[in-house]
Amino acid sequence: ATLYAMRAARAYRRKDKILKFEGGFHGMNDYSLMSIWPSELEEFPRSVPGSAGIPQSVQNEMLIAPFNDLDTTRGIVERHHDEIAGIIVEPFQRLIPPKPGFLQGLRGLADEFGIPLIFDEVVTGFRFAYGGAQEFYGVTPDICTLGKAVAGGFPLTAIAGSEEIMAHMDGGEMPSEDFMPQIGTLSGNPVAAVDGLKTLEILRRPGAYESMRATGATLREGLQRMLDEAEIPARVTGEDVLFDVYFANNEITDYRSTLSANSATMGRFNSGVLEKGIFKGDSKFYISAAHDENDVEQTLEAFKDVIEEIR
Repeated sequence: ATLYAMRAARAYRRKDKILKFEGGFHGMNDYSLMSIWPSELEEFPRSVPGSAGIPQSVQNEMLIAPFNDLDTTRGIVERHHDEIAGIIVEPFQRLIPPKPGFLQGLRGLADEFGIPLIFDEVVTGFRFAYGGAQEFYGVTPDICTLGKAVAGGFPLTAIAGSEEIMAHMDGGEMPSEDFMPQIGTLSGNPVAAVDGLKTLEILRRPGAYESMRATGATLREGLQRMLDEAEIPARVTGEDVLFDVYFANNEITDYRSTLSANSATMGRFNSGVLEKGIFKGDSKFYISAAHDENDVEQTLEAFKDVIEEIR
């Protein structure tokens, strides 16, 4: 979905470069893998490939900015706006919320220079609110990508956007040089589509999001409180429906500020909660409508035991 979103922006603007934010994850296509988890910190806006096998030419088409830093981002856009096809951002980058005014500033910057703003909402869409991070943070992009929660776990992604941009996918409306075909083996998969419709029906039920936020708030606040009481340097970062902990003293605002976190302690924490029956990956606690009071109680008990082990 993100690859199509960037291509749609290029078709619309007839420009080549995409601006993305360091540490932002937009899937595994070559463009998205630029500066995804760089160990060598280059001066902005130079990009760094995050995988072997990426052509050098891709590096030349990606501009990199620091998340939550509107001044640096503006400087890059002002210098390169005649080359930029689109600005792609996770409105909530990995586990990092936007600073107040950052997304609004991006919206204004994109409008000022006529550049499409792309929200990658594969993680946040239908999770933060029924209208995704757009509704939650009050900023509307020109293009957005959706996935994960939109189909309740089934493989389904989608791209949405303004009519004038999405028209590039309509062969009946666009001349051949402006037409952008969208073809895929699983496009329109009926099982995933039906599951998606049912998922959206459930999420529209009264109280669905209020319940998930309340569940998440109890867990998030409980985890931070226990860490503070144990005097373990840690920051529980995120929003109520999606969060995790960084074992660090500093404020977490962008990719580079995450590098100070103690990864060894994080590994022990993750292994500990898994051993106690709490399933999570290397990062992120995802809250769902299925979690109930028993799940919350079990999770808080696991937090308590694991924190005692790692203190």
